[in-house]
Amino acid sequence: SINLADTFAFTGTVTGAGGINTPMFQAKVTAVTTAFSDATLTTIIMNSEDFDTDNAYDTSTGKFTPQTAGKYFCEVFVHADRGGSTMSDMKMAYVQLFKNTTGIALQQHDMRNNYGRGFGVNVSAIIDLNGSSDYVLPKLSIQTNSGSDPVFAGESAYTYFRAFKLLT
Repeated sequence: SINLADTFAFTGTVTGAGGINTPMFQAKVTAVTTAFSDATLTTIIMNSEDFDTDNAYDTSTGKFTPQTAGKYFCEVFVHADRGGSTMSDMKMAYVQLFKNTTGIALQQHDMRNNYGRGFGVNVSAIIDLNGSSDYVLPKLSIQTNSGSDPVFAGESAYTYFRAFKLLT
């Protein structure tokens, strides 16, 4: 047995200790986004990265495609809003994570009985990715009472997508 209170000086290579949670990234939307229609499931494309260790996130498609197989913790958070001057127009919003073309995790905020202005919606999942062709993609749907086009807020405090490889 080893006394973990002792100090050790290693020579050579130590294996089986620790690990690195990469690939990992965090991307965000940098401005209020209005380019989508009411009650329509739309891909959320984060146009700016806070960090991306392996260039696995594509700011043009919104896809996270790690080239290392494994299990990944993935999370998306969106601040859904009606925007404009209408203060009580939001019915509901849901955000969904897709693995390739299949929806695998969904979270919904429903206010159809008491409309509101805006709120945050997030979803997370642990997703097994093959390290070659699998990707993760976030999508969003916002429904308003008036049918007017909704918005989601920008900057990493409001709307972000992030993931990292889990150590197994």
